[in-house]
Amino acid sequence: MSKTIVFKIWKFPELSETFVVNQIVIAKKLGYRVKVLVEEVQDIQGNANTAIFDRYEIEKDIIKEDYKIPKKKFSRWVKGGMLFLRNIDKWKQFRKFSKLALKRDTTLIYQFDFYRRFKNADVFHIQFGTNKHPFDLLKICGLLEGELVVSFHGHDLFFPINNRIHNDGYYNHLINASKYLIANTVFLKEKLLQINAPHEKIKVIPVTIDINEFPFPEKKKSAKTIKLVTVGRLDKLKGQRYGIEAVKILLAKGYDVRYILAGAGNEMSALREQVKKLEIEEVVSFKGAINPAEVVGLLQDADIFLMTSVKNAKGEEESQGLVVAEAQACGLPVVAFRSGGVPYTMLENKSGILCEPRNAECMAASIEKLILDKTYRKEMGARGRKFILENFSEKSVKEKWKFIYG
Repeated sequence: MSKTIVFKIWKFPELSETFVVNQIVIAKKLGYRVKVLVEEVQDIQGNANTAIFDRYEIEKDIIKEDYKIPKKKFSRWVKGGMLFLRNIDKWKQFRKFSKLALKRDTTLIYQFDFYRRFKNADVFHIQFGTNKHPFDLLKICGLLEGELVVSFHGHDLFFPINNRIHNDGYYNHLINASKYLIANTVFLKEKLLQINAPHEKIKVIPVTIDINEFPFPEKKKSAKTIKLVTVGRLDKLKGQRYGIEAVKILLAKGYDVRYILAGAGNEMSALREQVKKLEIEEVVSFKGAINPAEVVGLLQDADIFLMTSVKNAKGEEESQGLVVAEAQACGLPVVAFRSGGVPYTMLENKSGILCEPRNAECMAASIEKLILDKTYRKEMGARGRKFILENFSEKSVKEKWKFIYG
């Protein structure tokens, strides 16, 4: 009989978290039974991954994390007492769970009873460390028998997380209870080591992409205008302002370039104002939020991908930069800043060029080099495609996940 894997997620499906859907698909392709435990179920039919949901029948695997706690206090206590009696055979585990939770609350018995249904699952795969509760405590108290696996994706390792969670032992129980802690790059592995996670528990497995969704254009029409593209939410961490500065430098040198920015976010107004101030509105265009199919179209049509992410004021950096892998899969050479996990997602001077963060002059010079040497640009694109096939495709990581799941 195949193993059962329970994925723990907060909001699902989120448009920006296609990688979570891909992870579920990998588990299904490996032959595991899958359950997806979700706090908030989002609109599935309106999601960009609807076709994948239908193909792999993911919707039927979703279980809403609803403890069904009565609103009225009296009813809450009565039902809580009944649940306590129903779980009396697990009194020792419940007692330990309440002690670990550091609170006396009727909610605990509702949680305990809800999660008991998963006690025989083989693996619990938590997506984002912040979704740990109460798996870490239930594993330590002995209710859950399955192994705990946690995938960290970036913001969940930058303290204070969401400006409210401080590093005061927040992950201690999770680290102790888990069998494996998954980092998507060596960069995140170092972050885990900094919070005293055991080296032997950390495994580096990149977030994969479906290589078939990002076809490599064997023959690309040659055009006089060089199209540059950046895809990502518009905020200060993503650093699009430096790509805009680089474009201004190239225009001053007489190069015929166009820069397309895809994504939405709170920096939209500031970036538009920057473009207006630099008087390059005819050259820089904003596409707003686009779906995965439109991303592929943009990458297929572009000549060079700009990864402009930098460290923000909170000290956060890009953990992997999945779109860098997607761009290389489409045969695009990459010009990026040496920030966070981005350098681990490309081959320096082989599939792309790295610049020191916020150095728009270096970014412009690197783009210029690729414009002037079309052969070099084409070779970089081909090497990038090969690199992604070998390191970020589903085929390249399947065996790693098979080992993790046991």
